[in-house]
Amino acid sequence: MSYSRLLSPFQVADVNLKNRIVMPPMVIWKSGEDAEVRDVHLRHYASCAGPGLMIVEATAVSPDGKLHKNQLGIFEDRHIQGLSRLANTIRKTGALPGIQINHAGGRSTPEWNWGLTPLAPATDGSIQPDSPECRALSIDDIERIQADFVSAAKRAVQAGFEYIELHYAHGYLGSQFLSPLTNTRTDRYGGSLENRQRFLIETYRLCREAVGDKALLSCRLGIIDKDEGGISLEEGIDTARKLEAEGAPILHISRAHGVPDSVRPEGSSFDPLLHLAGNARPELGIPVIGIGGILDPGTAEKALKTGIADLVAVGRGILADPQWALKTIRNTAEKINTCRQCSPCLWYKTPEKCPSRLAAGNTI
Repeated sequence: MSYSRLLSPFQVADVNLKNRIVMPPMVIWKSGEDAEVRDVHLRHYASCAGPGLMIVEATAVSPDGKLHKNQLGIFEDRHIQGLSRLANTIRKTGALPGIQINHAGGRSTPEWNWGLTPLAPATDGSIQPDSPECRALSIDDIERIQADFVSAAKRAVQAGFEYIELHYAHGYLGSQFLSPLTNTRTDRYGGSLENRQRFLIETYRLCREAVGDKALLSCRLGIIDKDEGGISLEEGIDTARKLEAEGAPILHISRAHGVPDSVRPEGSSFDPLLHLAGNARPELGIPVIGIGGILDPGTAEKALKTGIADLVAVGRGILADPQWALKTIRNTAEKINTCRQCSPCLWYKTPEKCPSRLAAGNTI
């Protein structure tokens, strides 16, 4: 089978990608509590060579925003050296080196963040934070976290990353502000859609000013909630448009707190999550990265040719077989060790137990 669209070069702003395969940010929980890059990170990303864009896993901008005790960090200057090694490792594969920067908000816990009290937009939403010890963010807290994002973006540039992605999806702080299910504030950061968007737009603008033209500054944006009363698709797309207006050259489209099956048209073989990109793309003047259920290059090629997305993120597929992209490029896709779609994904908490990787003898 030909994968002419998937393997074709793609230009984002003034940056050229060698193909349309994206390795999305996928945590491996190997940093240790000091949040430093380890040799295992270098081996892992080097082994996944082939994509045009590789995005380093969610990396904490603040100690109080860690989503796991062994998450990577970018909240102190001491992290730059290790992250620089990681960016160089990715660059040597021929990929554009990217990194996702994140604050977990109410989905952190004192166990994960050195005993600090987790912070959330509010603590009385219908989707409760993971930590009962959470407290609501003050305006001073918000401004400090925004400054942490700016500092993290500057460190990412210093480390040599050429693509920086603010994590506004998957129920973390950006999603918590945007969703009325988790944001019940009554000040200028809550209530109306414009107010719920304010943290996201302000933070992007501040980081854009700090980064300038030194890197592509994108967002992974959750444009819908699964539950009634959450972010509507219209609200999510409106947020995407506003981020485009702020200068975002590309957006990585995903979900906030889950995705409803109703977004998938009747008869479609694509994952509902992937259809979110298909909903956003016609409404924007910038390219979008689509993600969701892409386990084989045939599905990726079909998604691109049907116009669902401009680039496709291959997550579990690459975790199951780090040579997913190389086998596609070399026209040996039939040798890909396909993800077995365990539910829940065994990789997420215990990568060593991923059955697909074990069957192929792959370790990290």
